[in-house]
Amino acid sequence: MRISTKKVVIVIISISLLGKCFGFLRELLLAYYFGTSGIVDVYLMSVTIPSILFGFLPALGTGFTPVYFEIKENGKRNQFLNNILAVSVIIAVICIGFTVILSKQIVAICAFGFDLYSKKITSQFLAITIWAVLFNTPVQILTAYLNCNGDYINSNISNLFVSIIQASFIIIAAKAGDVFLPIGVVLPWPFQLWWLGNLSRKRGYRFVKYKKNDEYLKEIFKLAFPLFISNILVDINGFVDKMLSSFLPEGRMAALNYSFTLRAVFVTTSSTVIATVIYPKVAEKLVSGDKEAVQKLIAKYLDIITFIIVPICFICCVFSEDIVRIIFMRGNFDQDSLMNTVFPFLVYMLSLVVLVWRELIIRIMYSDGRTAINLKYSIFEISINIVLSLILVNYYEHVGLAIATTVAAILVFPLYIRELCRVISKKVMKERIRKFGIIMAASIVFAIISSAVSKLCVFGVRHGLLMDILRLAISISIGGIAYIVITYVLRVDECMELCAKIRGSR
Repeated sequence: MRISTKKVVIVIISISLLGKCFGFLRELLLAYYFGTSGIVDVYLMSVTIPSILFGFLPALGTGFTPVYFEIKENGKRNQFLNNILAVSVIIAVICIGFTVILSKQIVAICAFGFDLYSKKITSQFLAITIWAVLFNTPVQILTAYLNCNGDYINSNISNLFVSIIQASFIIIAAKAGDVFLPIGVVLPWPFQLWWLGNLSRKRGYRFVKYKKNDEYLKEIFKLAFPLFISNILVDINGFVDKMLSSFLPEGRMAALNYSFTLRAVFVTTSSTVIATVIYPKVAEKLVSGDKEAVQKLIAKYLDIITFIIVPICFICCVFSEDIVRIIFMRGNFDQDSLMNTVFPFLVYMLSLVVLVWRELIIRIMYSDGRTAINLKYSIFEISINIVLSLILVNYYEHVGLAIATTVAAILVFPLYIRELCRVISKKVMKERIRKFGIIMAASIVFAIISSAVSKLCVFGVRHGLLMDILRLAISISIGGIAYIVITYVLRVDECMELCAKIRGSR
């Protein structure tokens, strides 16, 4: 039975969001069992180093799709798939050998702020986590192969296994020993590779011998090169934060990771919707050349994003301590861990609107064939981030690293707005800014009312998980009603459409 495109999109988004929930559960378990202890810093560094050194390899999976469709004969497609899998494994084995032999030296460079004991444990962990490199690139390639053959759902389901197994091993590590933390990083990948391999065979994949001088291999490396550079830059940016965190008091790296992960829930959820639903529609309109239709569509999605994300940003800033307490504060995550996590989370959330708007603008740029410009802007932003990180970490520790990331994103954002203005007219852009101002004002009232209600709640005097959740829910609900009323009175289209749908469903 053929499933409609709408249903496929809904299922994919649901799977993606479920995957984010499992990934977030993994972080919750890490916080519960290990808090912001030094072992979390060691664990995070051992996971980060392979990503820094060899995180560019999965870009082969991204470059696989256009080359695969360029090949018309099934036999040649099968040969190409075998060749790229073989090459990825060979490169991975070389990378693993290099890392295992020089693990102590690599850790000494990447985590030179750690004490001798932490460096020793990081080196031991790294000798385990590096083996994930052997599997994750073939996993990306086989996922792309399944997507090319219309098996979107099964290829996405396999991602759920990774977070579930990793979360399970965090529990095992808390009971049986810290060494199970890096084992839990590696173990899901061969399982996922086995799953995808079976699915690929059902789709027609067959193993054949490697063929030399495959012209398609040269093409895929040519296509993947810009993605290599982009991935390396992102990894370097994250590495600088981790490296600087290694000089800070124990647990600061863990606190920074928890706060970043919490913001990522909002960013990645929005990005999934943009990439899966919005991006194809915008790309289709741009190809058609209907400029007016393109402007209307972009304006519509920008307004929807603004209407949803801006109030979320304000609420997360106002209730940052409550949110972190409700989500993380249990087990070994104590009061010190709470305060160390709250401040970077607050700072990170200040850039939420910028990040989500930017994600849509980047997709528009990709649709319009302007990928090189985005790479230039990324280099500029990362450069600002690194410079600010080196300065601010001396004054504000891990919070300074969050400030640097947020400020860099905000400073570069006007460049993305300029690129957006190449697609939509000044009139349309002015209307978006006007509506943004209205929603911003309504969101401020939303946050003020919610904060006032929270303080008036008598049971909010004493902290307890149930009481904190109830107080937060009541406060946000009352503030949310005020937000809806204000935006409805000011005739914000998104609010009026929402109210019309609610009335129509009765």
